[in-house]
Amino acid sequence: MARVLYGVMAATNGHLSRALAIARRLPEHQFFFVGGARLHEAIGGAHPVLTVPVLDTIRGRNRTRLSATCFKGIGSLASIPRVCRRIRETIEQWQPHVAITDREFFLPIAARAAGLGCLSIDHQHIVSACRYPVPLSQRIHRALFLTSLRLLYGFAGRNLVVSFFHPPLKPDGRHELLPPILRPEVAEVSASAGKHVLVYQTTPTFTPLLDALRQLARPVIVYGFRNEHAVDGNLTFKPFDRRAILEDLAGSAYAVVNGGHNLLCEAFYYCKPVLCFPIAADFEQFLNAWHVRHLGYGDFSTRAAPAPELFQRFETRLEDYRASIGRQFQDGSAAVVDRVRQLIQQHASERVVARGGL
Repeated sequence: MARVLYGVMAATNGHLSRALAIARRLPEHQFFFVGGARLHEAIGGAHPVLTVPVLDTIRGRNRTRLSATCFKGIGSLASIPRVCRRIRETIEQWQPHVAITDREFFLPIAARAAGLGCLSIDHQHIVSACRYPVPLSQRIHRALFLTSLRLLYGFAGRNLVVSFFHPPLKPDGRHELLPPILRPEVAEVSASAGKHVLVYQTTPTFTPLLDALRQLARPVIVYGFRNEHAVDGNLTFKPFDRRAILEDLAGSAYAVVNGGHNLLCEAFYYCKPVLCFPIAADFEQFLNAWHVRHLGYGDFSTRAAPAPELFQRFETRLEDYRASIGRQFQDGSAAVVDRVRQLIQQHASERVVARGGL
């Protein structure tokens, strides 16, 4: 049994879902989580938690607010000495064998200072790990994303990149490319052929999308706009609920999302096509959406005010999209957990040797 210190950027559901999916599939090891936002609530007392500030992205009107994000980030950077001192105290007291980070900023810095091996498991590093075409309109956004990735999240020794698409991997030796991991709850819900559209948005100010959805002939179930049950014509708004989202997704005709990796993979597991509206200035989401189109899993749009015709064209190709997903998508949960298990055991053995066999 090894002790694993696990840092999670828990301000978004994707990072949190992935970290918990890994921990739940490795019951032979002990986990101590580091992070903020919804982490403590999601853990629910199953593991100890060290609460630290969250270095997250500020969004609004379906775009990244770069100035607000930078301003908040500067405040978080000023707390590095204090927060890392708390993490190092936890390392000294708990004596972990390895650290894992899923876009958590502070833990890799503290682990390096303490001489503790650290792995990164996320999707974001696909931007730096692989080769792929970059449209001219996205080159500045890619450069900004790469800069933040290298400056803020480049302290881990090895990066495991989980993804539903696999561009050519750069031969730098620091990255491994694996299929996606899904939370165990996904397999507990069976897919069915439904009529409704499942909408999940992380920016509740993207109201032009609602205007287009109101003109659809289908019922639409909407998450992310209101934290209450409400009906407005063909739109049914629901508050966030991890299980209810899965059930509505599994029974939908297709999904309308931003470009977050985890929800895309959950849709593909149920063989549901997706229409993406990636957050503007978020290159990772654009890259995800571009590969959704490239693989034939759906389509995307960067329009600030989508027209009803976009949905009509999309619906004419639903059967083709479903066929492409059925042929190509793979659930890599077992493969990811096996690889993480190998690396934990490797680091645990090295840690024991470093301590003189104790």
